[in-house]
This record gives sequence, structure tokens and C-alpha cells, in this order.
Amino acid sequence: MNKIRCFIAIKISVELIEKNRAVILIRIDDDTFRLYYTYNHDVNLNENLAGLMGISAVINYSLFTERIILDFPTSKVDRKMIEEMVRINNKEVFINRLCRRRYEFFRNEFLPGDEDITPENAAGDVKLIFTRDFDDQYVVKNPDSSAVMSSGGKESLLTYGMMREITTSPIPYFFNESGGHWKAAKHSYDVMKAQTKAAKVWSNIDRFYNYMNHRMPILDPEVSFSWADDYPVQLFLFPVYLFAMLPSLDVLGIGDIAMGNEMDDPLETGPYKGMNHYFGVYDQSLDFQNRFSKYMDEKGFGVHLWSALYNIYGTVVENILVNRYPDLFLLQRSCHSCHYDNGDVFPCGKCSKCLGVRLFLEYAGGNPEKIHYPTSSDLMASVNKEKMKLDPEELAFLTEGLEHGKYKESTQITGIHLLGNERVPFENVPDKYRDSLNRIVEFYTDGKWVTKNNKWEKVTG
Repeated sequence: MNKIRCFIAIKISVELIEKNRAVILIRIDDDTFRLYYTYNHDVNLNENLAGLMGISAVINYSLFTERIILDFPTSKVDRKMIEEMVRINNKEVFINRLCRRRYEFFRNEFLPGDEDITPENAAGDVKLIFTRDFDDQYVVKNPDSSAVMSSGGKESLLTYGMMREITTSPIPYFFNESGGHWKAAKHSYDVMKAQTKAAKVWSNIDRFYNYMNHRMPILDPEVSFSWADDYPVQLFLFPVYLFAMLPSLDVLGIGDIAMGNEMDDPLETGPYKGMNHYFGVYDQSLDFQNRFSKYMDEKGFGVHLWSALYNIYGTVVENILVNRYPDLFLLQRSCHSCHYDNGDVFPCGKCSKCLGVRLFLEYAGGNPEKIHYPTSSDLMASVNKEKMKLDPEELAFLTEGLEHGKYKESTQITGIHLLGNERVPFENVPDKYRDSLNRIVEFYTDGKWVTKNNKWEKVTG
């Protein structure tokens, strides 16, 4: 679809590499942006890894670009991975930003008509140009440490808490975005860096996104650049964080990476006009975890990417965090619009993420004031006015329980789910952690659940 093309050529090259810093040069048509990454520790950087950090950011705009020139060395493994990510990103953006939900971010005249919604248009037609070859020869020495992708949200805090309980010294790894999103993570980082070997990389990635979005005439500026708890375009966020971690793997001895992905109900998913997709969250799916782990093996790192929470809902996540790890609960700031007040970080309290947290806390018996969320009695009224992003069945469970003062028992919302072809819970978790994680989660859940005849049924016996 030529009418949505915004960029003719984007060229990625590496301008500078230092012991804890990289500068990636991104040329967008006749303009240039310098993408910076600065670590709080020395790293093993080279042109290959720095360039991959650049392309992981640019992929977010591949649907709107004629050609992308990768002017840095890439291996056959890199090229295959990049081609797959571009293909998937294009489809996810086309379906979940331009078509399925008809996002208000885009000007109406650029939205596809019914005749334009085809697999060919969803695939996009960007041309990838690889300029130099690279031979992967990576290895992680002493890969005994687990890194936890950390953000200050309930998922990463709970994952860290469980790993802290069952392993020795997991590494909380923070990605410091240049924009306001860092406020949500800063409180956690400030506390954890005083207690642990917390790792951090700073990047001006938010400024890059802002720079790119302002150069897209198909976006409605009155909507896209005002307050929102969602992004206008970019859906490939976790790859950016993960590629930024690669220079740290050997230095920190990281053998596996835990990310805080919670449950997405497969019964709520399905094809759009015959096209399968991931509802805009491919980078938080089991498929992505498995694909990235395979990529790490093929490059030589041998690092496994996994989630401890992929088969429980946010309701359970919050319940465990509040009642098992109260010290970590105090660090929670699940909001994209946090602000500073008297040296502390406060959530806005009114966005969909904040309202979701308030619903979770009602179920968990947590005190929202301890993490600076409001306790006003108008919670239901606020929820009813907001476009909540919770799973519909989970939202119904929480709101009905709040209204009636009693939550339903023996529901799949508070259970452990067997997904896909899983035979046992947490089958996608590394063997060495599985039993311990299962024991923790079992204490706070209501049995195991499987899908039969397109509905959830509790496992008996």
C-alpha cells in the first residue's frame, strides 16, 4: 500500500563503540538520528551487536518503509531472524494498528479500505539490503546467572521475587528509556541497585520513536502526540530490550533471561479476515520466546528466554506479589504516566493500567496507598468509563467481585493454565526452576485448567 509509505530509505550503521557505550547512526532519507546506548557496566560490544540493536528499533517502522539498508556485519542467522521479525511486525502493525481496531492514531484517509485488507498488503513490501557478512563466534563464560527483565511493573517484580527465593542472586536488568516511562522503573532500580548487582542500559530510544512518529504524515498529530497509555505505531518493544542485553551476556555470565509475560487467553484470539496474528503482542508470546531462544543458540550464546507467568492471569500475579513479597510490592509502579512528588514516584491513578492495578489490589487485599494509588470509592465508575485492556472474563471476575463484595471461587481466572500441548504446568520454564515455581504458584491458585470444546475446564484427579 503506497499510501501508507512514509520513508524511502532507512540506513543503519555503527558510528562509535566504547567499553560501555555505543552510538548507532540511523539515516532516514535526508535526515539523521543518533541512537545511544550507555551501560552501567563494561560490556563486550562489537559492530555486529551494536548494529542489531539499531535494526531492532527500526523494525517498528518496516511496514512504512521502502527499503532498509543494514550497513553493518550480519550473519546468516541474523538475517533469517531479521527477515522473520520484519514479516511478523508488518502483519501485526497492519492488522492491529490499521485494521482490526481502527486506531484513532491514524488519519482516516490512510486507513485501508475493505478491498485493501489482504495478506499481500499485511506482509508489506520493504526491501532489506544486507551489506556485509559476519561469522558468529559467541560464547557465554560461566553462564550461571539468571537475568530478570525489570520494569517496576508487577510481572517483573514477581518474577524477580520468585527467582530470588529459589536461586542465588538473580540479576535485575533494567532498560532506561529516555522518556517518561523510566519513571515507573526508576524507583525499583534505585532500591535494587543498593541491594543487588542491578544492571542497566540507558538509551534515547523514546526520543527515536518520537522523532520517527513526527515524520509520519499518516498519523493524526492531535491524537498521536497527546497523552495516551499506548503507542501509535511501535509493537516490537521487547526485542529492543533483549538486543540491548546481548553485550552483557558474557560479562555478567547470563545463562537465561526471564521476562514477565502473563496469561493471554487463547480462546479470545482468532484470525482476522483469514489472517492469523498475535493481537499485537507477538514479542510477549511463547512463540517469540522459543524463537529468540533458538536464535541465541544459533549465534552461540546458548541463552534461554522464558516467562514464569505465562499461564496465570494478572489477578494471580498481583495476589502473589502482595502476599508473598511485600517488600517488592512496595516498589510497584505500573503506569506509563508516573510523576515525581517529594522525591518519590507516583502513578497517575486514572489510566487503564492504573485502574487494572486497583482492581487487582481489591482482590489481593493490598493497600493501594502503600504504592501511591488512590483509594477513592469511584473505582467502578472509573472502570466503566475507561476502555480497559484486561481480558474480558478477567475483567468480569474482578468487577463482579468488587460490586458484590465476594469473588467467585473455582474459576479459571485464578487457576494455572495448560497452554498449547503442555502436559504439565510451566512446561516452557527451564527444568531447574519448574518444580520450585510451580510450588509457589500452586499455593495461590485454584487448580489446573485446560481447554476442551473451546472452553476452559478444570483438571480433575
